[in-house]
Amino acid sequence: MTVYKRREIILVNLYPKKGSEMGKIRPALIMSDDMDNEELETLIVLPLSTQLIDDVTPYRVRISKRDGLEYESDVLIHQIRTISKTRVIKLISQISTKEYEQIKSALCQVV
Repeated sequence: MTVYKRREIILVNLYPKKGSEMGKIRPALIMSDDMDNEELETLIVLPLSTQLIDDVTPYRVRISKRDGLEYESDVLIHQIRTISKTRVIKLISQISTKEYEQIKSALCQVV
């Protein structure tokens, strides 16, 4: 079984969706603790979007494209959700510790 780590970006299938939840097959950032990721069958994630919107902090945090992540993307802080690991398609990238701290700070402002 694959063990996922905090700060990894994974490709996930978010169908079916309800109401204004994010859907589609899209990248998502793992925010849950590594120990939980190892023990539980779920992950806490933040979906990513390539539809960039400026000046909506703390609801979005921009990250640059990188190996495995083809486009600059917004991390959708307000769309935090718990998903089953069965929704994960593959691991695609990872963010830096500095980026993680910025995203965590935004999340703390929202929740």
